[in-house]
Amino acid sequence: MAQAAQWQGATRRSGLLVARVCVVGPWVYLAFFLPVAILAPITALAGFWGLRLVVVLAVAGLVAVVVRHPHDDQDGDLTFTLGFGSVLLVVPALAGAYWPLALLPLIVPILMIAAAIRRRLRR
Repeated sequence: MAQAAQWQGATRRSGLLVARVCVVGPWVYLAFFLPVAILAPITALAGFWGLRLVVVLAVAGLVAVVVRHPHDDQDGDLTFTLGFGSVLLVVPALAGAYWPLALLPLIVPILMIAAAIRRRLRR
């Protein structure tokens, strides 16, 4: 029985780790992309597409964490990272010079709200 509790704790920590990597990844890419784009403008177009791809993959990772760890199983750190971190992804999405991409990270808080409503309706 103790191993099952330990396993659940490990999967929650791994979900938190994945969520944090998904939030920080586009910011790290942006920190390296901006100086390169300024110093070598010929690479800016490839950098924009790379930033867009990183943002889309980060949002896909956050959605996977939301699906794998429903709202009723989440702890406070995971909920905060998913909610606030996805809103923070709007800035790298806007830096990708394609404004509809800025709406994509807002899917995660909507999914979290839907999961909370679903949990309330089940009770």
